[in-house]
This record gives sequence, C-alpha cells and structure tokens, in this order.
Amino acid sequence: MNLYYHRKLYALLAKLNLLAAVNDCEALSSHQADLAAWWHNWKTQIDGISKASDRVALEDLATTSTPTQVRHLISGQSQDVGQRPELSGDVITQLNQVAGTNARKAFWWLWRFYPEFLLERQSDALLFPADRTIPDCPLHSYYSTMTAIAGAIPPNYQETDPDQHPYLLLFTFSPIQEFIKSSRKFVDFWAGSYLLHYLSARLCWYIARIYGPDAIITPSLWSQEIIDALLVKSYPNFGATFACLGDGLTPAQRFNDKTSISLSTAGFPNVITAVVPGKQAAEKLGKKLSQHLTKQWRFIAQRVREDIKKSVQNYLTHLTDQHIQEILDKFPGTSETKLQQWRQGGCWEWNKLWDAQINHTWEPYWTAIPLGYPEQKLAIDKKATGAFDQAWKANQETVAPSRFGQPTPTNAEETFYHDLNIGTWWGNVQARLGNAIQAVKNTRSWQIPTAPGERSTISGQFSAVYPQLNYEKFREGAGIAAPDMSLFWRVMALVYPGLFNGSEKLNALELTKRMAWVYGGVAKSLGIDLEGELRKRPDRRDYEKFIRFPNLSSIASARFAADRPDLVRRYLRTLSRHISEPPHFDAQARKAFFAKTLRPSHVPKTDAAIHDRLKKRYNGVMFSSKWLADDMGLSDVAATTELRGLVAQAHQDCGFGDNSPADWWVIVLADGDGMGQYVTGRKLKLYHAYIDKTAVDIPPEQQAAFAELLDTRKRMGPATHVGLNRALLDFSNRLVPYITEQRFCGKVVYSGGDDVMAVLPLADLPEFLLSLRAAWCGSRDPKDEFVSRGGYWFPGQNFPENSSIGHRPLFTMGEGATMSMGIVVAHKSVPLPTVLETLWEAEKERAKKLPGTKEIPAKDGLCFRVIYGGGNVLEALMKGHLLPSWWQLIQDYQTAAENLSPVFYRLAEELPKHAFVTPCNRLFSKAAKVILMRRDNPLQEGQEQAIMKWLDEWEDWAKNAGQKPDEKQIGTSVQDLSRLLRFTAFWLDKMALLNNWIEEE
Repeated sequence: MNLYYHRKLYALLAKLNLLAAVNDCEALSSHQADLAAWWHNWKTQIDGISKASDRVALEDLATTSTPTQVRHLISGQSQDVGQRPELSGDVITQLNQVAGTNARKAFWWLWRFYPEFLLERQSDALLFPADRTIPDCPLHSYYSTMTAIAGAIPPNYQETDPDQHPYLLLFTFSPIQEFIKSSRKFVDFWAGSYLLHYLSARLCWYIARIYGPDAIITPSLWSQEIIDALLVKSYPNFGATFACLGDGLTPAQRFNDKTSISLSTAGFPNVITAVVPGKQAAEKLGKKLSQHLTKQWRFIAQRVREDIKKSVQNYLTHLTDQHIQEILDKFPGTSETKLQQWRQGGCWEWNKLWDAQINHTWEPYWTAIPLGYPEQKLAIDKKATGAFDQAWKANQETVAPSRFGQPTPTNAEETFYHDLNIGTWWGNVQARLGNAIQAVKNTRSWQIPTAPGERSTISGQFSAVYPQLNYEKFREGAGIAAPDMSLFWRVMALVYPGLFNGSEKLNALELTKRMAWVYGGVAKSLGIDLEGELRKRPDRRDYEKFIRFPNLSSIASARFAADRPDLVRRYLRTLSRHISEPPHFDAQARKAFFAKTLRPSHVPKTDAAIHDRLKKRYNGVMFSSKWLADDMGLSDVAATTELRGLVAQAHQDCGFGDNSPADWWVIVLADGDGMGQYVTGRKLKLYHAYIDKTAVDIPPEQQAAFAELLDTRKRMGPATHVGLNRALLDFSNRLVPYITEQRFCGKVVYSGGDDVMAVLPLADLPEFLLSLRAAWCGSRDPKDEFVSRGGYWFPGQNFPENSSIGHRPLFTMGEGATMSMGIVVAHKSVPLPTVLETLWEAEKERAKKLPGTKEIPAKDGLCFRVIYGGGNVLEALMKGHLLPSWWQLIQDYQTAAENLSPVFYRLAEELPKHAFVTPCNRLFSKAAKVILMRRDNPLQEGQEQAIMKWLDEWEDWAKNAGQKPDEKQIGTSVQDLSRLLRFTAFWLDKMALLNNWIEEE
C-alpha cells in the first residue's frame, strides 16, 4: 500500500508534539508500527536536509532550549519573540471528525489549519523560529519543508537509484505580456492578468492533489484564497473549520457577500517550483502539467463557445420581424438568410477555427534538477581525519556548482559541520534551475500562425471568429463578406450588451479572455454563485459587478468622486437632464444610461465615501462618452456623436470646461530588485546578521573559526526558501491590497510575491508610491498606521479596528530591500495596448537600469512616463531614495499647487542653461536659488529650502553614480533632471485643476 500521505501526516504530527495522541488518529491507526519504524530511521536525515547543514551543526553549540528572539530571514533584523505556541489537546479529535481514515484529507486539513489555530492563541505565533542559533526561519515554514522532503524520499530509498532521489521541477509557460496586452477595455486587461493567475493556480492545484500542498516551493499555497476555494470545493466539510476562524467565511462566501474580492484578484506567478520523488516522477509531472494547461484552457474556451452559440440562437429565435428589419437596415448587403442560418445549430462551422487558435495559445517549458548528486548518499559524516569525502562533494558540484567565488561549503563552515547534506546545495540548485529553464526557452521557437480572413480589431492577430468561418472549405481567395462579419458582431452586442459594442471583432483567445469568468465557468469552479445575476435579462446584467473590477473612467475619477461626491451627483443630474430632453434618446437608451451610471464604481474607498455621505452608488463611466456609449450599447454613429456632445455640455455646465475628472489615470508596475539573488543566496548577508550569538557557547579552540564563520555569507536553505515564499504572502496578499484599495482609491490588478500591478487616480500617485516602497522594505509607514519593528509591520494605534487585514505582525523584505517601478500616466484617449507596452518597457528597460553609488544600490528606480492624447511622451527618471524628499516638495499641493507648478516649469527650462554636474560644487541648488529670487511672487522659506535640499540630493547621486566609463548612466544628466522637474510641474498642474473643482461650492 502507498503510504505517501501517511508518512507526511505522521511527520507533521511528530513535529507538532502530537505523537502521544497518534494512536487515536484514525487516518494512521492501521499503520502505526510501520510509520514509527520509518520515522525512527529517517527523522534525522529529513530534519537535516530541511534545515541544511549549518543549522544542524550549530545546534550542538546551543546554550538555550527555546529561542528568545527572531531574526528577519533576509535583513537579519532582530526582535524578541514570545513563548513557543502550542496546539490545544483536541486537534486529533477534530482531525478525526473531518477526515476519518482518509490520510490525504487529514494531512491537507492539518497543514492548512494548524497555523490558524496557533494564531488564535498567540498573535506572533507565525514568527516563532525553528532554530535556536539561527532563528530566522519560522517554525511553520520549516515543518512544511520537512513534510515535503519526507514525501520526496521513499522509505525503500536506494542511494544509487535516481528514481528514488528528490528532484526539483520548474515549470513555466508563455506568452505573458502579449496575452495581457491584447486588450481594448479594462475588462480585457483584468481578464488577461486573471486568467494567467487562474491557470497557474490550477497547475499548482494539480501538483498539490498528487504530492500535497507542501511539495510546491514556489508559490506558497498556504492561505491563498483561490487554493482555499478549490479546497472547499473538493472537501466541503472544511467549510466548518473556516467558519470557526476569523470572519467565519469561506473565500467564496466572502466574495458572494462582497466582504472580499480576493478571489477575483490575480496573484499567482507563471513560474512553479516543486519537489518530487524521483527522476521519472519529475519527467512525468512536467509532461502532465503541459497537458493539463491545455486541457484547462480548452475547457474554458469550449464553455464560452457553447454559450455564444446557445445565446445567439435563443436571441434570434425570439426576435420580431420589426427588430430583424431594424438590424438589417444598419448593414446594407446582408440578408435575413444569415440570421436564419445562425438560428440553426448545423450552420455553425467554427469549431476548427476555435481549436486552431485555442490549441496554439500556450507554450509550456519545464526542467528538472536532482537535489544533490542522485547516485550517492543524501548526507555524509566527517571522517576521523576531520575532513569530508572530497569525491562526494565534487559530485554534488557537478549537479549544482558553486558560484560567485564562494565554495560549498567554505572552510569556516566545514570547521563546524559534523555532517554534510544535500540541503546545503539548495541555493546552487535554484541557480541551476534558472539557467536550465532559460536554456530550454532559447531552444524553442514559437509564433502565431497566419490567419485567414479579417483579423481581430483588438490585437490584429488571428482571424476574428464567425459562425461559418470554416476556412478549410473556402476556395483560394474566398472568405467572409465584410457586411456579414459586421452583422454577426452587432448581434453579439445585442446578445451580450455592455460586453461588446458591435464594432469590435475578436478572435477566440480574446473572446475566451473576456467571457471566461462568467461564461467560461471560472467563477463557478471557485464556488461563486452567479446564477441569480445570469437569470436577469441580458440588458440588466452588469459585468463589472461579476468581476468586481472598475472601468477606466471610474479609476481616473476615483479620488475626485471620493472627495466630492456631491459634485458627482450634480454632474450626473445635469447630464441626465440633457439626455432626458426629447428627442435625444428613447426610453430604452435612458434606462440603460441610468443602469450604467447608478451602480458602484468597484473602487472600494470611493464607493465607501459616496455611500457614507450620500447613500448612493455612482459609476465614473458617466465622465466618458466613449465608454458610456459602449456600456449603453449605442452603435449608431449619430447616437454616439450626440452623446459625446451632451457629455461635453454637462462638463461645461458643471465648471469642468474642456477638462474632466476622468482625463488621466495611472498604472504602476513594481518589481522587487534582485529576488533571484535572494533565492540563490547571493544577496543574503553574513552569518553575523543571523546567528544569535547569545544562544551559542563556542569553545576557546573554535573562537577564531567562529569569527571566520560570522564573516561568511549565509546560504539559502530549503526551509528558509519556503519561509521566504510564505512570508511574501503578507506583502502581496495583505499589505498591497490594503494600501491600494483601503488607504487609496486604487485597484490591484496583480499582486504576487514581489510583483505588483495596480491602477489608481493621478492624485494618489506620490503617496501610494511612498506607502508601497515602505511596505516592501519595512521602513516607517508614511501614514503611521503600522509600526515598523524587526523587518515586520505591526498594526499600530492608528490602524482601523474593522480592517480585514487582521492584527498580527506582517512580513516585509526588511531593511535594505529595494523595488523598481514603471509608472505610466495616460490620457484617457491613449489605447490600452500602448499603455501596457510602455509600462513594461519603463520598468524593465529604464527603472531597473538606474545606476547606484558606493552607498546607494543600483536599480531601485522609478520611471515616470506621461503619454499625452496626441501621442507625445514625457519620461522622467528618479532614484528611489529621492522619493521621500521629492514628496516634501509637493506635499502642500492642496493649497500651493497653483503657485508651485510655474516654479517647476521655470526650473525645468532654466537650470540646464545655468548648471551642470560637477565633482564638488553643488551648482544646481545655487542656480535654482538665483532663479527663484527673480520671481515676483517669492516662495515660502520652507518650500524654497525643500527644493534646494532635493536638488543637492539629486546632484550627490548623479555625480557619484556609475564609475564605469564604458557604462551608459541613464537618469544622471541635466536633461534628465529637467524632465523630472517638468513631470513635477505636470502633476502639480493637474492637482491645481482638481483643487479648483473640489473647492468649488
């Protein structure tokens, strides 16, 4: 009998000090003797590999039995920790009630919920370290690593058999950016990001169902809402345990009750790493994941295709002759015959076209590397001579060679190690995996095949779908008549009002993206109930309500609407009065207008502000004639032109002039710097930062060697790596959504690990960037809601009591961690694909390339790009350490923006003429002082001093940045400074306009 899950469960119970009650565990009762013997034989090696050799060795020198402090696993910052948390005595009873004799179910339940039980008893329970001497890895992360290793080593392990040796599998797939970029509306943008997240989560779920959730190293599955939703779907009685925790709700219940939108927020990466038992298992899993990716995607696409066919047929069947004629009148050259054919199932011949497009969407890649040399022992002891077997070490190096001039292990480490295990080579294996997957990608060629007929109007790639586009039957040069294609997409707009506008034509990929959440079964697969909404008439359905994601106009106007909901109400009343005046629009169009404007914006902070003050719901689409026409289903040119004039008139009547609160919006792409180097160990600090020197007693004869060890760079071991991935969930799943959606009027598009993508109004941009950077490195919270201690953020006295984020300490990357950001400020008329292309380039090719100095690290950049309606682009570059002092220049914008904006425009124009970067003289601040003295309206002394100080800081960085003459140092020229000052003036100019509207009585 396969005891895979039995072994994992037994090991976890042993580590949780529950072996005394293991005889009462129904899932293990039939195998007690075998499991006890296995644990006795393998406990030491499993423990050692999970911890890696350094922890094992130093444990012998420990002077305390219980840790008294915890070190941050990246920065090494320290803080005191409470007593070791313990579970209550009834855990086994609960386990039996939930899982009975099912070992797999029992392990899943215990793995998922025991940390929650500890948190209920002790708020810092998840900080408690696994090791006394190097107290940086949380206990619960170490336990998860240990059970993963236990599963990857079979009980009949043979050291010469690679199929019984632990392997690490890395799986990924593409394309990513192209898939997201083919977007016209925000719903496409959201759907592209979300489907990548969903497919990655389904791949992780596939692995976890076979090998357990602990087997997945990256990303961590613990407390991930989408995994929890799938877990409840698979094991419904787990819902009772969720009911006893926190708010008492499952993820699907939170979404349905509108208390959380995490289920519709993307966060899973497209790179997955798992530990599996053997070479054959790794190869089989890589192939199965490739097949499963295609299977999941095809299933969604098939559901969408079937819904379109069924819904179109149903709609056409109930059309009156009058309605048919009204449709045909708008498309000369078509006939009723086409509509009649589409009513019949046999005339839909597009399956091959769909399959040809859907089956070639993804390109999977995978590689597998053994954890250590697969034909030797997992660990060795030191010889009587005091040395280790050099042949064993050399063989490990053939699999995972040491890098960066630091051998594995170093001489100082060998002095203290009494044994060596494969866990010590963990960081090397991670580096080898990264190199191997890149090599696989480089050998593959992938491109979109040519497509017959009319292309997609969104991406220009693939044929736009059409019911009778069976290209295999066409004669050479034949195709679909343009009026017939236009007729079909007009019918699509009538069948799915608000989802399609009648003029756009999509390929199968884009259709599947846009419709997957509701009509492709994605929401249903997570337990989300949409049946009530779907039973409504199609023209009453609100797709934004389904996905809980705003439109572009709602984001752009979010801060204005939150500050002055009364002005939004006045504007809406003005616009509705214009629209209701005959003969502008008929009753149906007016009904659609009110349905689309009197609904939530799905920007949480804005909706809360409007409801608190007016008890109303307003949607920012009212400010945009383009998107309002789309949502109202207006396809007639005369109608859309008339709507455009009425929206413009309402803007004039309400004092906005030719501008609008929804003119500008912002998208931010942030990425942690050097994350791969943390995982491989290259960016970890010296042992000095992590070892608790008060917890070890070093014999006199080893003092010199211990001093050398303290000056050695620490390695990344298995448990520390798992701890990092699990801890990053605090940043991505808790801090980022809180900052974006509760502190500011923004919306998270993607937040996973160190990657963040968010949209927000222009007014919130500077403070959002400050808060996000502070949350990443654990520095002082700009809003003082959190207290920074030991590399963690603790909710402070100013933290909202009713926040869903909880009140436990939250992990940050700690002191010294940096993050680069691409920031695009786009006019509402700029196409979304253009914005996204610019965004990725700004982050990767500009922000990540900013140089450093001896004291200031490289990268850590911000690249601002303003894309104007005419297509012109203003780029401004700034180093991250300058952001706080830059904010000091403009933080009084609510009262001083109108006066400050001309100052920065003038400095941008004049400084390049009068100053340049010098080795010692601070010419920029001196030149700026002279320029400012010539103004008729002098600045307040504090404002002038802030400008001088910031200019000095910028010059200090610019003159010392990049000492390599052959390197192009971007961002350091006087022209770069001028563009940064111009961007500052641009932001202040827009804030002055916003202030005038907000202050209007």
